[in-house]
Amino acid sequence: MADVVLGVAKSLVEGTITKAQAAIEESSKLQQSAQRDLVFIAGEFEMMQSFLSTTTEEQVTNNIVGTWVAQVLDLAYDVEDGIEFVVHLDNKSDWLPRLIPSCMRRPLPLDEAVSIIEQLKARVQDVNQRKERYKLMSDSGGPNPEMKQLASAGSSSFVMLAEERSTPTKQQDMDALTKLVTRRGSDRQVITVWELGGDLGAASKSSIRKAYDNAKNWGCRAWIKLGNPFNLNEFSRSLIDQFCGNGVQGRNQAPPTEDYLIHEQVNNRRYFVVLEDLSTKEDWDAILGSLPDRSDGSRIVVLTQRFQVARYCTGLPYVQYFWANNSVCVFFEEGSLIGRMSDINQLSGYLAKARMEALQVMSVWGIPGVGKSALVRNLCHKKVLQHHKFEKHGWVNVSHPFDVRDFSQCLLLQLVDSHSLELEANDEASRDPVEECRNLLRRHKCLVVIDDLQSTQEWKIIQDALVSRPTESVIIVITNEDTIAINCADRKDLVFNVKPLGIGAAIDLFKTMAESPYFSVDGIEKDSVLQQLISKCGGLPKVIVAIADILAQAFNWTEKASILNGSFVPNLETSPEFCCLRGLFSWMRCYLGALPRHIRKHVAYLLIFPGDSSIRRRRLVMRWGAEGYSTDTENHTSDENGEDLFSRLVKQTMIQPPPLTTTTDMRMVSFEVNTIFREYMISRPLKENIATAIELFVLKGACSPTSRRRGRHLVIEQSWDRDRIVFQNIDFSRLRSLTVFGEWKPFFISENMKVLRVLDLEDASGVTNKDLQNMIKLLPRLKFLSLRGCREINYLPCSVGELRQLQILDVTYTNIVTIPTSITELKKLQYIHAVPAPPEYSSAPHTVAFKSSKLHRYLQLVGVQVMSGIGKLTALHTLGVVNIGAAGGKVILKELRNLTQLRKLGVSGISKKNGKEFCSAILCHSRLESLSVWLNKDNQDCLDGMVHGNTNETSGPVNKLQSLKLYGPVEKLAMWTKQLNNLRKLNLEISTLSEADIKVLGGLKELRILRLCINPQKNGNLKFYVEIAGVEDRCYEMMKVLEIGSRSNLHLTFGSLAMKNLELLTAGSCSNGSQLRFDGLKHLSKLKDVRVIGSKDETLEKNLKDQFADHTSKPALELEE
Repeated sequence: MADVVLGVAKSLVEGTITKAQAAIEESSKLQQSAQRDLVFIAGEFEMMQSFLSTTTEEQVTNNIVGTWVAQVLDLAYDVEDGIEFVVHLDNKSDWLPRLIPSCMRRPLPLDEAVSIIEQLKARVQDVNQRKERYKLMSDSGGPNPEMKQLASAGSSSFVMLAEERSTPTKQQDMDALTKLVTRRGSDRQVITVWELGGDLGAASKSSIRKAYDNAKNWGCRAWIKLGNPFNLNEFSRSLIDQFCGNGVQGRNQAPPTEDYLIHEQVNNRRYFVVLEDLSTKEDWDAILGSLPDRSDGSRIVVLTQRFQVARYCTGLPYVQYFWANNSVCVFFEEGSLIGRMSDINQLSGYLAKARMEALQVMSVWGIPGVGKSALVRNLCHKKVLQHHKFEKHGWVNVSHPFDVRDFSQCLLLQLVDSHSLELEANDEASRDPVEECRNLLRRHKCLVVIDDLQSTQEWKIIQDALVSRPTESVIIVITNEDTIAINCADRKDLVFNVKPLGIGAAIDLFKTMAESPYFSVDGIEKDSVLQQLISKCGGLPKVIVAIADILAQAFNWTEKASILNGSFVPNLETSPEFCCLRGLFSWMRCYLGALPRHIRKHVAYLLIFPGDSSIRRRRLVMRWGAEGYSTDTENHTSDENGEDLFSRLVKQTMIQPPPLTTTTDMRMVSFEVNTIFREYMISRPLKENIATAIELFVLKGACSPTSRRRGRHLVIEQSWDRDRIVFQNIDFSRLRSLTVFGEWKPFFISENMKVLRVLDLEDASGVTNKDLQNMIKLLPRLKFLSLRGCREINYLPCSVGELRQLQILDVTYTNIVTIPTSITELKKLQYIHAVPAPPEYSSAPHTVAFKSSKLHRYLQLVGVQVMSGIGKLTALHTLGVVNIGAAGGKVILKELRNLTQLRKLGVSGISKKNGKEFCSAILCHSRLESLSVWLNKDNQDCLDGMVHGNTNETSGPVNKLQSLKLYGPVEKLAMWTKQLNNLRKLNLEISTLSEADIKVLGGLKELRILRLCINPQKNGNLKFYVEIAGVEDRCYEMMKVLEIGSRSNLHLTFGSLAMKNLELLTAGSCSNGSQLRFDGLKHLSKLKDVRVIGSKDETLEKNLKDQFADHTSKPALELEE
């Protein structure tokens, strides 16, 4: 019996070994096959990326090619997902599970990977064969010539901006002239039109004739062709005869003079007078004296071929528009600029700097329609007409195609004296306008404006032809592109960026322009349709004025506003009423189309967020990285590249700060997508985005179930009715990101979301612990998980360690207080942010300094407990907030030394007991840019070791810090504070600030933002005033934002040389009954906003208004309880 048992055992063992060897061999063969195919597919994927990066709209000339390109794009996405799945497979051997027959077990990951690779390989080969089968693309990468012929009948041309600008714009210019002549106004306005004659002169005269014929509701009209020599009596009789012919009662008795009769005829009536062929300034003076000047909106239009006369008539040489390639010039008085007081003051400073430092060229840039030219005209008015800073001036619009001789000829007409303007025919050919302009700029103090410069090549030609040094002349270049502006200016600090208006200024401008008998501006703030319409203008004055002008003339303006609001950009693009905006949309199309492919993807990604939402910057940048839109390069990480791209979008005003946010040169914490860019992008047909479409689909309102709803990015908006049937009909097989606004439902997670990378539930309501466990179970490929603000979640399950690809974990303002040990399995984790939700949590960021005192009330809740092993996560660049005061805190401090890539760190529970170890750990982080510390009560001198010399550490000084937040409060500033030479932002909770402390902070040269919460035992008196040897010294030179809160009475005093760049001042009281006082606000010359919170004292309000009465920048005042 024993022999039988032994034989059976030997057989079983031998069989098991055979099966194991076969399983190992099978596993090895599968791995080798997968690796070979993976190399092939990776190479093909690289070629796909290169192909898509060079695919242009012109190459997608027909539906067949377009379909093939879309298939390549789909395959590229699937290949990327497949490669990621294979690369992130567990490397452990799977021979043991292979002993089980395949029919009795689930497919192994390696088997699944091999199957995926085989399918992808077959698809790659099929796509290449399809290209050859249909002869879609030529060898050069462009469309096959035969396909071009097939598509020629039905294809639409994509016209580039240069071509559009080279086409005649005469009709648009003339339409604009007609509107200008008849626009509303309360004062008498003089408009002069200078033209060279020929077709364009006739066109401008025709436009004015059209406006004149349509002005039959004016009380008196007259069109008078002036003779040469001019006869005032004949002019007066002709004027009276035409006034009488317009229905004005004739004279009963002969008046003493024609002047008396003219005044009688226009009594209580507006008049519209056109003067044709005015030839001299003396004639104009005589005519102007005979026409009454009353504030009734009367209009005088002058037509002349003499440039100096045209300028003289308005008395406003700076206000001029060149139309139709500089052949027609219109002068008129422009209204005051709304919402631009700060810009006007800053731009004046730029010009003063150029003059004082003998710099010849400065530049002004911004997107079309933002008001660059209007701002520069205002500047020229002050410097030329009012203050006589320049002897001569000229304004030239660059024509396209560019011709330097024509450019110089137009400039010469404006720079020469009136007696030199008349040129003999035989001399004109011999004159060199380029050389004459160059000599004038060299010999005289001239102010020259070059408008609408479109390329650096144009500037190089102008520079070589006209710019000579040394000279006292100044040239101002106006352009749409920042790169051109930087190239033209003598220095970077002479490059001025004009940004869109804030919503408040936009509403004020709309009110000013829309006032009419049909339209009342009262209650605009309560009209939701008008509010949305104004918001969609993106703060661009040109768009705001165009819409206001149309609505003011519409009897049924509410219906018109609703139509415009419903389909905003298509209406503005196609309606003849808005022809003046076509250049703006042409620029947008060509600008977005010219962006590199990877940047276009970033821009398109902005559409994920609702237009009216305020989004955190870090949220966007980290999502870019998780999606693979921002990638590592040789010298920079994906995160750094994302931040750089974000800054570029800010420069182009695609991204802008939320309302009531004061901008600094620090990175903005939150942003909004510029509404007009957003509206333009969502209005584009798919064919314009065929190579870079992000395949976004949105659920909002009431949706019907359809099997056609699919894509790579799903957004669930708050307005969606959460219909389960609709959701279950969606194809999730390609979904990469899911973003939820509003209420969460458990059925939002599906097992079909196999390639989901981003799950963003920031501020979503109704997310539970059970939901979180289900997410981790069904979404193993997550790279980005944000539960920020989901307060129903109170623990992080250990299964989070299964998300091996996770890079970003944000559980801020949840009720999670402990991070499990399994987190150490996530070797790719770069970002952990966890702060328990305070009792009064709001998703809005705490930006007011004294609100930080609320943090003190729940200080024991700040930070989460982290288990040992955190030092294994060497990819971390952001970690916070870790409660070092909890059990095991000193072990965590030792492990922090290993996290050498940290750039942002937040810790709590620091005290005398662990202060030395904390400082020692901090000194190991040479890359640290931001540090936030919550101190316990026994914190005296616990941070003194954060400089070399107090410890034995030799690495990484903290003087590289750009942001420092200390909550405690601390009793005094640490000695090392003066060494923070790169510090830009400081949040500080301190008992009181001594004069020495104020001097230290004032000496931090890079400090832009200072938020103070002071807790003095008695009344606080802060004097921002620094003396050296008894003489006041400059301090806080770069400061833009100052926020101060106090628990007692507070008296703020500002010295005459302190905070000269301060823009936003916020002060408030943390306790009832505390009083505030301010002195020296007049010294803060760039102040824009003053906010007082916690006090609405009438005496204080009167005192502040008195100080603002003569303030140069007229800051806004806001008082809140």
